[in-house]
Amino acid sequence: MRSLLVLILVALATASCRTASFKNRALQSPRPVPAMALHDQRGGTFQFNEQRGRVVLVFFGYTRCPDVCPLTLGTFKTVEGMLGAQADRARFVFVTVDPEVDTPEFLDRYLRLFSPNFIGLTGSPEELQPVYEFFGAAFQKVDVPKSALGYLMAHSTNTVVIDRQGRWRLNVRHDARPADIADDIRTLLRTR
Repeated sequence: MRSLLVLILVALATASCRTASFKNRALQSPRPVPAMALHDQRGGTFQFNEQRGRVVLVFFGYTRCPDVCPLTLGTFKTVEGMLGAQADRARFVFVTVDPEVDTPEFLDRYLRLFSPNFIGLTGSPEELQPVYEFFGAAFQKVDVPKSALGYLMAHSTNTVVIDRQGRWRLNVRHDARPADIADDIRTLLRTR
């Protein structure tokens, strides 16, 4: 009888120590997101540290991107649909790496092509720099004289996922399956 009780206690302790299993890459040590604020496409302020209770997906890109940005936003739209009623507990955030061009008005028009719920963020270089640095967003303007724009922004393509406690928890590759992203969001919504 005593050994049965010990086995039950060990099983309970093991179950409570288990971490959630994710389909995308989890950070070994989740990083608390500091207080940082940017301007959204509707003239408001988006405070990263005020999103607790929600799962926040953050992607860095630009509105004139010819490939990975619209593909990622299309994936976000699919994930939003898969989440159904739970989608209101998630935030899909697009942070520009081309703030000279991506004005709030332009971000608003662009993001509405995908979902009216998506949030576009911009700011001054001084406001954007700490966000770029914290999340490790890498980008560089590349002159392409014979292109329509005359340039491209080479940029990192992963999505950062912040959990309900305000911690950077996951990195999602740009080619991740929408079903896997949706599953990870559901897991984070269940996890305390």
